[in-house]
Amino acid sequence: MPASASVVCEPARDLPLVDLYLVARTGAQHDPEGKEGGLNLALRTLRRGTRTRSAREIDALIDRLGAELSTSVDASSSMLHAAVIRRNLPALLDLLTDLLTDATLPDAEIAQVRREVQADIVDGRDDDRSLAGRHFRRALFAGHPYGRPAAGTLRGLDAVDRDAALGAYRRTFCRDNLVVAAAGDISREELAGFAGRILPGLAAHPPPSQKVAAPKPVRGRRLVIVDKPDRTQTQIYIGNLGSQPRDRDHFALMVGNTLFGGTFTARLMREIRSKRGLSYGASSRLGRDRARESWSMWTFPAAADAARCVGIQLSLLERLLDKGATAREVSFARSYLTRGFAFERDTASKRLWQHLDVDLLDLPRSYYSEYVERVNAVTVDDVNEALRRRLSADDLLITVVATAETLRAPLEAAIPRLRDTRVVPFDQD
Repeated sequence: MPASASVVCEPARDLPLVDLYLVARTGAQHDPEGKEGGLNLALRTLRRGTRTRSAREIDALIDRLGAELSTSVDASSSMLHAAVIRRNLPALLDLLTDLLTDATLPDAEIAQVRREVQADIVDGRDDDRSLAGRHFRRALFAGHPYGRPAAGTLRGLDAVDRDAALGAYRRTFCRDNLVVAAAGDISREELAGFAGRILPGLAAHPPPSQKVAAPKPVRGRRLVIVDKPDRTQTQIYIGNLGSQPRDRDHFALMVGNTLFGGTFTARLMREIRSKRGLSYGASSRLGRDRARESWSMWTFPAAADAARCVGIQLSLLERLLDKGATAREVSFARSYLTRGFAFERDTASKRLWQHLDVDLLDLPRSYYSEYVERVNAVTVDDVNEALRRRLSADDLLITVVATAETLRAPLEAAIPRLRDTRVVPFDQD
């Protein structure tokens, strides 16, 4: 087996099932500007034919094996995932070897998959929450790989031909960039043997850089209205940059986010839903990746309540940063995170993904092994210091899917010290 092979195995014999992951350490961040979505297009076309199997034969074999096969791409990683019952594992490994090393990406199939992906992009405009999230990230990470949709854009995909898709695949899925991983009823020796079969068929060039530039935070309060006609309900994301897992205050910020909007009894839910009934749900999230990811609040009030809801969210954040968290809140958040951690390790696949996260996200090696200890060590002072260092009530991106004609003025009036407003059409590419 080539020395460049990276093999991660989490055996479990309780069920005769195997999950396989073929993971590249880089993703859509290397799609050329103007050809966004090339890598995703290539991976979705892999199963459409090899030199020895047609697309129909591949689909029939997957069905006959009772297997699952999917692909996914984000900014900083990409992968194929397959699952199968143990007795059909050898046949699935043969198929995956063929797909990974001998796929042809025929022109006709590239064109068909391109149409499918573009249709998915258009259909996605009907999901207001996803629409709000995409525009929030696009504005927050403008000019950065995290702000570019991994699936691509309509215009970008039009520019991706077979050569561009094949180039994206070969550039990414090369020997030194691949992690071969599995969980379930499989031994490390079997998995290493599989890696030894596929790696010689992959390109041997140096892998793409895993480095991701540091994103720049939003300055001032900025409003983006994603203008969609006839909205009686809104979707709202408010936030900025959060932390990076190697930051010394990362765990303290995690505890702070949990007490603010990470549980059903957190401040956001209590004040927005329980007391005022403005939104059925209200939460906050701290993202995690190689570079600093986003911190955001999410609510979805009726259009008539949107401006009031935004104003209260801003006030809640100001109060948190000004007055700080309480000892009781910090204690509850620590307990919630540490007790819930057991459910992050209760299956072989979850344990496998903790190993993969360390590699793919450049986490500290002890991130999971010391997780409970690190969370329990967080103090009230740590939380309040981290919140004030990482978050700002004056520097926020507020993204709202709404009908701009009726809600622009109320939203602007609800946001003190608003620096600017931008209205973008909901169907903007």
